[in-house]
Amino acid sequence: MERFFSFWELTFVPSITSFYRNKYFLAVRRSFYVLLPFWLTISIFDLLGNVFLNPSGILMDKDGLNLGFWLTGLSGEDYLQSNFVQGLQVCKKIIGGGYSIVAMTIVVTLSRQLSEIWNSDKILTILTSISAFILAMALTDGQGESSSYFSELGFFSAFSITFVSARIFSWLYNFKKLQLAPPKSMPKEMAKYLSNFLPISLTLIIAGSTTILLYFLKTLGEPLFEFLSGMSIFQNPIFVMFYQFVVWFLWWLGIPGYGVTARLQELAYIPAQIGNQIGEPTAIFTEGFFEAGVIHVLGLMIAILVFSQHEDWRTLSKFSLPLMSFNVQEIFIFGLPVILNPIFLIPYVFAPVANAFVGYVAISWGIVPAFQVDVPWTMPLFIGAMIGTHSFMGGLLQMVWLIMDIFIYAPFVITANSIEHESESKSS
Repeated sequence: MERFFSFWELTFVPSITSFYRNKYFLAVRRSFYVLLPFWLTISIFDLLGNVFLNPSGILMDKDGLNLGFWLTGLSGEDYLQSNFVQGLQVCKKIIGGGYSIVAMTIVVTLSRQLSEIWNSDKILTILTSISAFILAMALTDGQGESSSYFSELGFFSAFSITFVSARIFSWLYNFKKLQLAPPKSMPKEMAKYLSNFLPISLTLIIAGSTTILLYFLKTLGEPLFEFLSGMSIFQNPIFVMFYQFVVWFLWWLGIPGYGVTARLQELAYIPAQIGNQIGEPTAIFTEGFFEAGVIHVLGLMIAILVFSQHEDWRTLSKFSLPLMSFNVQEIFIFGLPVILNPIFLIPYVFAPVANAFVGYVAISWGIVPAFQVDVPWTMPLFIGAMIGTHSFMGGLLQMVWLIMDIFIYAPFVITANSIEHESESKSS
């Protein structure tokens, strides 16, 4: 075991150190530090909206505690049309506005960091990136709402648009031939910003044209995606493991993976869930199967409590445990951080892939029933799986996943301890 860890630290630690010093990584990491209080706030908002203010959630719905009936005396369609439910929907929509705050904050903080790397004016880079993001929002969903940009999917849009627009503007900003020469009589401050008229205009023209192009490419690709949704590829374990790899790699980048792949869930795994619920359960991979995907993050928490000597990490793990019981991982993964932390990249991506494979084996061999009931994603771990499979074995499957994940994370937690100890010693 000592030889393994010696080899691990000699080969892996230098790569981590080099990655940490990368200027782009530092820019994104510093942006996350600024964003952290906003992420914490949106996590609490999300919990409130999906648990306490959701008329079809675990507290209000008849399949949960049925508080909606006890508070209104109504059920069925009368309950759904009641003023009480309408009020909850309004509150939930307002709380959902927190996503728009985070999306715009991403644009501001990241563009500021990138302006320092690429030597462009901070104010102009920030304003140009915001303008490019607003141009992207101009493409609505057909109902006059740019909801996809002000949601979890909007985080992906915010990051990608900011990187591209800030890079283009910075390059044009430093191309001196594009700088206008205002009259000498003009005030110096005005001349400074007016001289960058062409870099700003060209950046926004490129951003708008790219957005239009992507929109038409998406329109052309939609029929193909719907055709593939009817094929058996989405029940193939190899495809599902690759799908899990993509989802959690996106999460590691700070992009909500299931938000980006929501269309796949809608076309492939939600219908599979409904099919299991109304007929003979035949689909292994359904929406319910992936609902407790964050269980491996709980494995990391426990691995830290068992194997880590880093008191700050242990305190954060204890603090985050209650929220993790409702599948809310953001406070922990951004607070540790796991996001963009190369130490935890391999287990953060590999653990859910391993869980998907073990789940496939357990269900296909008949050890665990297939997921049949659609439960809210905020349903506590283990309990949600037992309800979803109509069996104690569903909860046992998640317990097996958790034990696997603890051991997968253990060597990485030990390595992280070694790196942190060395860093603190050098600082001292």
